[in-house]
Amino acid sequence: MITWAKVIAYFVAAVAAINSFGHQVALLSAAELGTIFGFVPVAWVVPTTVDALAIVALMVRLHEGITERTKRAAMWPLILAGGLSIAANVAEAHNIVGIVVGVWTVLSYMLCEVFVARLRAAESPPRPVAPIYVPPPLPMATIDIKPVPTKKDGRPYSERHQRRLRNGR
Repeated sequence: MITWAKVIAYFVAAVAAINSFGHQVALLSAAELGTIFGFVPVAWVVPTTVDALAIVALMVRLHEGITERTKRAAMWPLILAGGLSIAANVAEAHNIVGIVVGVWTVLSYMLCEVFVARLRAAESPPRPVAPIYVPPPLPMATIDIKPVPTKKDGRPYSERHQRRLRNGR
């Protein structure tokens, strides 16, 4: 079941990437940003970095050896790349239908990614937890406490009187 969910998520991701990449190139071409090194058009470089960020974040999220904390942290670049794609899709849209299609393609991909991650988490067995070593308790030292001599009414003798009792004088 999870393999079909992954296949569908990848298909939706491909559709979203193609749609979004085209909109980003058209938007940046209209801005006439020029070229890098005299021959690389900026209108093609920036969308490539946005999509590369999304691909790297997706690879981190899908890797089995990565901790859950890192997988959650990789969701932020994925959201950032998705937000940039949505912004470009909306800016390039000419009517309400174009806006809805531009937003829906990216959001549907992001939702697929979240659902696939939840399916994987539900189907994966829990990791074994290493037992925690608890050292045995240390033996308690015994303290020999002698009672303080007291008068008949319960009050302790003075210090001088106690010294005299100890020395036998």
